[in-house]
Amino acid sequence: MTTLAAHPQLALIALIGWVLLYVVYKLCWRRDFGLPVRRRIAARRLVVDRNQVAYVPFWWSDLQVQRALNNYWKRTLRRGFDRQQLAP
Repeated sequence: MTTLAAHPQLALIALIGWVLLYVVYKLCWRRDFGLPVRRRIAARRLVVDRNQVAYVPFWWSDLQVQRALNNYWKRTLRRGFDRQQLAP
């Protein structure tokens, strides 16, 4: 602890390094949600492009992404089923 008190710049460098490592990890590591997921810094909500790739905000956790994708699939499948029932 005395080393950090004597050299606060080392603690700051370690903190910045840790944050950069975390950002690289979040952007590069891809978990399988049944649909490729890309994290975007400027995204505000889930955007699905032609049912092939999903864009989500960078700060969302894996659980938030999973729930958003599950809700998306429920909505799209229900919407397709409703159309079939309305057609004679």
